[in-house]
Amino acid sequence: MKNIALLFSLSIAAVVSNGANAQYTDTVTMGQGYANSVYFNLRNGEKTTAPMAQWHIAHTTVTRDNCLRINHMAGFEVYAYPNGDNKDFSTMDTAGWKSWRKFYNDIHEHEKGAFNQQKTSMWDFSWGVYDPNTKEVTGDSLYLLVNAVPGFNTTYLKFMPIKQLVTGDFIYRIATLDGSTDRTDTMFQSSGKDKSYKYQHFYNGSVQPEPVRNNWDLLFTRYPAPTVPPGGGPTVMYPTMGIESKRGTRVSKITNVSWSDWTDFFSNYSNKVDSALTEGNGLTLSKDLTKIGGDWKTFNGSNGTWTIENQWVYIVESVRTYPTGNDTAIYFVNMEKFSGSSKGETILNRYLLSKIPGSVKSDKSLNAEIYPNPATQALYVKLPLNHGKTLAILHDAQGKSMMRAEIIGNGSDYYSLNTSNLTPGIYTLVLTDGSGNSGSYRFVKVQ
Repeated sequence: MKNIALLFSLSIAAVVSNGANAQYTDTVTMGQGYANSVYFNLRNGEKTTAPMAQWHIAHTTVTRDNCLRINHMAGFEVYAYPNGDNKDFSTMDTAGWKSWRKFYNDIHEHEKGAFNQQKTSMWDFSWGVYDPNTKEVTGDSLYLLVNAVPGFNTTYLKFMPIKQLVTGDFIYRIATLDGSTDRTDTMFQSSGKDKSYKYQHFYNGSVQPEPVRNNWDLLFTRYPAPTVPPGGGPTVMYPTMGIESKRGTRVSKITNVSWSDWTDFFSNYSNKVDSALTEGNGLTLSKDLTKIGGDWKTFNGSNGTWTIENQWVYIVESVRTYPTGNDTAIYFVNMEKFSGSSKGETILNRYLLSKIPGSVKSDKSLNAEIYPNPATQALYVKLPLNHGKTLAILHDAQGKSMMRAEIIGNGSDYYSLNTSNLTPGIYTLVLTDGSGNSGSYRFVKVQ
């Protein structure tokens, strides 16, 4: 326990939650050969599965960073054409292409996709240059995309980013080397609404593997990572199964305190401890895309088994964004077991800290949203469309009615309930509409 005492002797921020159901164990299955990516929601354990090769290219929905990523796990490699720019698209000569510079998505920064690796200034995003007057990015680079999928003929495609409009729409041109297929296409910003990226399959058009941002935190997936081959030699980019965090999610990695010590510590001392989560206090949270990554497991080639660093712990900051602000919950996560490619299965533990999920529903028939949780001065409620007048009754922990109000569900507006005079504690908001649909939502009132 000495290590924990040392870590928590630092300046601290939020009291840890203590409850019998604070720890959860989940199984995430990617399938044989890691056929799927899995988006994981720390709040409720919900998993969204998408085929690993469902998309080919992803473009940011955050227009200020102009990120453009390729799906390496769909077999794509990116080579920058060294002998010209956009005007040379039709005459692009691929002789000697294997010696051209090859680029990968950065595994640490969301903003640096394979097409953003040659950024030279604040206005140059590698694939194109930003015009501060028009607020558009005009493409000035050519690329060769080599698609080598085992069991299929290798495909070679010329790729030219044309423009990112002020709306966020991204226009590009793509063609086979012989010109038999040559088209200009657009990735519309609207297709990525409430998501970090918009996605496209070069042959199937727009696809949507990613859930909306408020519905996930971690992505179990594969990506090329720098790897030293067994026996040594130069580092190579090798497909790795790892865990990425959602864009903007902050994570901290702790390797010197065991999971059992953490859980024992919280169970017995939670009323005395604040979570050390401020920058610079020794448990710095980072937006590193692969702060969890894949080094928590090691393959033993001699006997075909996996060694799991099941005492490593990750602090993950789970943020949900609403029109009225952010709702933040803090989780401790560690990996317990891993099956390898036979099932692509990871067993993990997660331990909820003080700030609990945004709306805890006991009845999904109403499917309302509440925010924030914990609440201070006000609780905001949004009802689904066409629920008409809905009765809201607020109960304390003993079931006593503390407040009654009528609200109307139009699917967009948040209604404010004054909680400033409530005593700190646990409360339940019961909503019932005119058709008998109802829902119960637990929240915490703090000072």
